[in-house]
Amino acid sequence: METYDIFWDRKIDQKKIARILKNQSDPQFIETAALMLSRTNKPREVFERYLDKIIFCRNWHRIKRRMRLNKWADTKIIFWDEVYKVLSKKIGRPAVPHAQARALHIDPEMKVLADSAREARKEQGFTQAELGKKAKISQQTISFFEKGYINISLKNLKKIADALGMAVALVNKK
Repeated sequence: METYDIFWDRKIDQKKIARILKNQSDPQFIETAALMLSRTNKPREVFERYLDKIIFCRNWHRIKRRMRLNKWADTKIIFWDEVYKVLSKKIGRPAVPHAQARALHIDPEMKVLADSAREARKEQGFTQAELGKKAKISQQTISFFEKGYINISLKNLKKIADALGMAVALVNKK
C-alpha cells in the first residue's frame, strides 16, 4: 500500500496522531480527524492506519461539521459521506436520512457541460474509471463533475474533453 504523510505540515509524530484518533474523547480528536479526511480519499489507508470504522461512524456528523468550516473540503465531505453510508449499513448503524444532508448548489451552466461529457463518455463506452485513467484524473473527479458537485478546473475540463475527442471553446452569446 502506497502511503504518504497526511499530516506533513504538523509537528506531531504518527504515534501521537494514532493515539488521538483512537480516543474519541481526546480534545484534538474532531479537529485531527477532520484535517485527515479533508486531505485524503483513501478509506483503506485511513481505516488501517488511523481511525476505527465504528469510531468514524459514531463521530462522522461532528467531523463533518468541522470539515464544513473550510469550503475547500466540500468534495471530500461528499466522498466521506458516501463512505459513511456504506459503513453504516455494514455495521448496522442507521445513516442520517438523505433529507438532512447538506444542500449543494449545482451551477446550471456547469451541469450542461457535465451532461455533454457524460453523454459522450457513455456513447464511447467508457466507464468513469476508464475515462479518468485516459484523462489522467481520478474517477472521483469525473463522478463529481458529472453530478455537478464541483466547478471543475479548466485544466481538468480540457483533459476530459481531449480524452473524449471533444473541444472546449468560448462562444459569443446571442
